[in-house]
Amino acid sequence: MIHGAAKAWLKPLAGASILVLAACAPQPTNFSPGDGTRASMGQADQPAAGQRLAITHSFTLRLPSTEVEAIQQKHLAACGKLGCTVLSTRLDRSNERLISARSSVRIAPSAYAEFTAIITAPPARVVTHSESAEDKTVPMLDIEKRLDVKSALRDRLTAMLRDPAAKSVGDLVAIEKELAQVQADIEAATAQRDYLRTITDTVRIDINYNGQAALVAGIDLSPIAEAARGSGRTMVASVAALISFLAAALPWLPLIAFLAWAVRRGLRRWRARTTAA
Repeated sequence: MIHGAAKAWLKPLAGASILVLAACAPQPTNFSPGDGTRASMGQADQPAAGQRLAITHSFTLRLPSTEVEAIQQKHLAACGKLGCTVLSTRLDRSNERLISARSSVRIAPSAYAEFTAIITAPPARVVTHSESAEDKTVPMLDIEKRLDVKSALRDRLTAMLRDPAAKSVGDLVAIEKELAQVQADIEAATAQRDYLRTITDTVRIDINYNGQAALVAGIDLSPIAEAARGSGRTMVASVAALISFLAAALPWLPLIAFLAWAVRRGLRRWRARTTAA
């Protein structure tokens, strides 16, 4: 609990903080958020002065399935040379031997044109390209104003600790606790601000690689190859079934042979009696 002197220090400070917060509350702005997704093959429109846009480009590429992995690695290498950041990568192989992949990167706007020229070069063929922009201006202003308020409060609390005026141990503990909380809030807000700066100072590019079977004279021969592989598997399965049947029937062969001999002998006797009669 805050005692005597600390209360006298903190009450005016709390009132001043409330006034500062009210003065720094976000006011209506003339910025209008982006309308969502816009289909376009060009670069994003330049934002207005002071506007913060988080821009994302999504490409869907189609290329031979056998080249998907190599092309993806080539694009990631080019990304590294251009100084971009790889967010995630994925590579999928299906039972039909078709390969697909996905990559997400962040790159500086100045390197966007060069990188897109690389990822859209043959043998890749662009199937779709979409662009989206999200306005982050208001969240950025809000965080910056909160940082100003918290920084001012931290300075006041620090001044209270350094003030030579007599304070009890309980007062010092209360001030230090409040100062630690304010510092934690500042660090969290700083991390949010840095993240917003990152996504608005760079362009995100999502690349989907759709592998397709190799074509011969424009014809997909993969069904024939798959059927040939299937016939081999069927033959092997049939031989395995035959071996299993023989292994199961082998212990019964003597009994089957005895029954066949007994039936054959009985038929001979019956025929002999019928002829004699």
